[in-house]
Amino acid sequence: MHNSRSLAKKVLLLINPGFRNKEFILKRMKELGVIVVTVHDKKLDWAQPYVDHWVIVEKQDPEQMIMEKIDHFLKEHAEITIDGAITFWEEEIPLLAKICEKFGWIGNSVDAALNTRSKFGMQDVLRQHGRPAIRQHLLESESDLKEAMEHVGFPAVIKPLFGSDSHFVMYTDGAERARDAYAEAISKYDHPYALLQKYPKGLFVYQEFIDGTEFSVECFCQNGIPYVAGIHEKTGMNMPFFLETGDFCPPHISEEQKRALTDEAKATLIALGVRESLAHVEIKLTKRGPQVIEVASRMGGSDIFKNILQVYDFDLIKTGCEIALGIKVTDTPLASPKAHIRSFVFIPKVSGVIATMRGFEDLTNNESVNAYYLSKKIGDTILVPPAGYERIGWVSVRGKNAQDTEKKMQDIQNKVHYEIIPME
Repeated sequence: MHNSRSLAKKVLLLINPGFRNKEFILKRMKELGVIVVTVHDKKLDWAQPYVDHWVIVEKQDPEQMIMEKIDHFLKEHAEITIDGAITFWEEEIPLLAKICEKFGWIGNSVDAALNTRSKFGMQDVLRQHGRPAIRQHLLESESDLKEAMEHVGFPAVIKPLFGSDSHFVMYTDGAERARDAYAEAISKYDHPYALLQKYPKGLFVYQEFIDGTEFSVECFCQNGIPYVAGIHEKTGMNMPFFLETGDFCPPHISEEQKRALTDEAKATLIALGVRESLAHVEIKLTKRGPQVIEVASRMGGSDIFKNILQVYDFDLIKTGCEIALGIKVTDTPLASPKAHIRSFVFIPKVSGVIATMRGFEDLTNNESVNAYYLSKKIGDTILVPPAGYERIGWVSVRGKNAQDTEKKMQDIQNKVHYEIIPME
């Protein structure tokens, strides 16, 4: 990995380090020499080796109180000058923008942050700027659902206005299913990953379903100019839910199709006002051309950091830190991929208790394995849609071409087994 002397001893305020599966981010920041000041509601044992200082806030603190506690930290530690702020946690994107605005640090505007958090707002902005946009209707009540079905039609997707990680994103192809999906979402969805940033409850979006292969375009923006670091092609999802099942990097498409995805991703980021951050653009190739589904003004999750590093030799964490600190990004991603990676997510077909897990212990010493992460073990309960949105974990393999990685992944799938005792 490429380290940067310019990052050594720079102080970054990290808003919400997230869960333990984000440990690699803090580890990489420390390898780069960054001094990390973290804002969270408590000190996290797993993060302690990487965090130099904590700003402890309360979950119920309003934004102004969080600002005051950051200000208090700075006054109590006069020897520390914070040089910028960053987050890798989707829910904290608007809060990060407000903090940067308050303290004069580099970052996206509050409007841009909200444009990339609101599933309705982002499509509305794209429409206003003449970009391809999805037909949609905001859902605040059951009467809105009736109007949405009449004006948008079917098939359609119902999703939380400020959702993340595909929670309660549901496909519907008729009025009865739409009413059931909306009732389910209204009764159960409650922003499971929200911590510091507060979101209103009970707001959903009804959008036309866009058919086509889905991709994620990993980007970074500096001084208002968008750049593309790499592209993933996603494998098919199991309807009526939208849990991600895996991906390919690089994608299995033509150069012309790559250019179309790249051009639309860049135009979208400009339209949404994303100027100073990493970005993750989810986009489908349709018969009409590229159609942006959603945008996040932060780094993509799961295996994306490592994939982009190994395939395109580009360090997204380093780049994100440089952008936040106002340091010119000089690294460029490889024009031709130096490796091929195939990822697969372990998602049971039913909710229940994990009775057996065989073959997972061999992943560590399997030379084909590029990376893996397990969030469950024997005896754990696992909830899959509609009961929950959990996974056992994921694995990725690295090969010299697409056929090689597919063969290696098939070998792993043949050796790894798990059994679930279904819930009654």
